Amino acid sequence: MKLNRLIIHELIKESGKTEVDYTPSESLLLVNDGLTKMIENIHESFEKSITSYHRFKTNTQSEPIYINAHKYINKDKTDKRFLSWSKTGMRKLEDLVENIPFATGGFYVFSDYELKGINFLSIVIVRNKDAFNISWDEEHKIYSVDTTQNINIEQMAMGFRLNVNSYVAKTDRNYIAIISKRTEDASQYFKDWVCVDDGTSSKINTNNLIQIIKEIGEPDTFDGDEDDFLKHIHDTIWSEQRANKGYINVDRLSDLFYQDPSYLRTYAEESYGTELDSDFKVNTSSLKKLIRYKASVKGISVSLDVEHFQNETVELKDGCVIIKNRSIYNQLWQQRNEEN
Repeated sequence: MKLNRLIIHELIKESGKTEVDYTPSESLLLVNDGLTKMIENIHESFEKSITSYHRFKTNTQSEPIYINAHKYINKDKTDKRFLSWSKTGMRKLEDLVENIPFATGGFYVFSDYELKGINFLSIVIVRNKDAFNISWDEEHKIYSVDTTQNINIEQMAMGFRLNVNSYVAKTDRNYIAIISKRTEDASQYFKDWVCVDDGTSSKINTNNLIQIIKEIGEPDTFDGDEDDFLKHIHDTIWSEQRANKGYINVDRLSDLFYQDPSYLRTYAEESYGTELDSDFKVNTSSLKKLIRYKASVKGISVSLDVEHFQNETVELKDGCVIIKNRSIYNQLWQQRNEEN
């Protein structure tokens, strides 16, 4: 990893109150091996904690987090612009949280770093300064970190991470990863501050998850066939979302089904070039695509996904099963023709 720039600011605010106190660092921290290792650990922890993926929303040209990041990335990658990105962004946040009673303060860690050929801009919020060994350096008017002591990386409350490479490439992929709270009111102000859009819809996330699971199939350790596995997946997701106000955690399901918390999201990125949110509300209509109907009589056996009925590939009409599929027709026609 290469750490390019790092700065920490503090926003002091108690939940239920509107008073806000902002203490900025006046200069960037001097990069060293300890800080580089800290940001590397933050990146790894961030990766495990991502809740959703986004892009910058439109009409944000006047917002400091967006406009200064854009200028920094495209034509002004300097200490001065990075400092401006962090400080003007914090001033905006200070004004924003004054009107949000439930919002709380914390330490805001801004960083620019490169890892495995990818450049990232990151903002993470730390509620507990002792977890990161953060202290105020009165002489230099900055917040510093004692990296010689143990640092509890898991104490991140919320976070923003911009994949600069994807942003510059102007692809259709979501280039911003977010760590936020599931409660909408508790996280919306943060998303507004960092100027992200609504992200991937519940329907698309659910469809992507189902498509990926069907393609991967059942693990070797599963006791049953494909139909049994899909039913197991459906029932597990249904129970999970009912117990969590409609939400599921993909990493938890990935660990349960494939013994690897990151397997499903990694598969989505590497095989489909898309980001699968780790925490999203299930679209129950799409979830039905995991349901498979089976019927058989002597010499005839059919197994049909519910989506074949949804898209009218299969119809039940006048006591008949009607399958409208050219590929199936061709396969049966060829086999019959070969017999003759």
